[in-house]
Amino acid sequence: MICLKCLGAALIITAAYVYGNGISFYYRQRVQQLEELLIGLELFYTEVSYGLTPLPRAFMNIGARLKEPVGAIFCDAAREMQKNRGLSARECWQNALKNSAALLSLSPGGSQLLERLGLAWGKGDKNDQLRQVKLIKELLRQAHREAQAELQKNDKVWKYLGLLGGITLVIFLL
Repeated sequence: MICLKCLGAALIITAAYVYGNGISFYYRQRVQQLEELLIGLELFYTEVSYGLTPLPRAFMNIGARLKEPVGAIFCDAAREMQKNRGLSARECWQNALKNSAALLSLSPGGSQLLERLGLAWGKGDKNDQLRQVKLIKELLRQAHREAQAELQKNDKVWKYLGLLGGITLVIFLL
């Protein structure tokens, strides 16, 4: 009987700790995905300003260089542009975001920045696009700094909260 209680207590503590680590993992993923987005925008800036690469090919090149799920957004947008000639670049970007939304660990503000980024694709001349991308890049840098601050603040808190919450629950159940 005591062995079963100990086993149950260990399972509760482990489950609570895993839950706390899962929430902590979300914060780490958010920082990494914002870093990937910043790299992607830098690659876009280079592709368009120096390489004069067409938008679908630039997106495909960028998507191939980035980690998932951020790279998938660029690749999906490129495929949408190649497949659906009648859609604008903005619509293709929106569709790609919808397809990858479940995989992203971004805050609502970060998601809005990505949607806003879609307004820059394919509109105006090269300089207008690059100026818009530069603005979005600065906003993403700010979001990245905020995400890093939240990670430092919440990472250990959620890990310890999960562990201590599990221990507390075991104490109440015994």
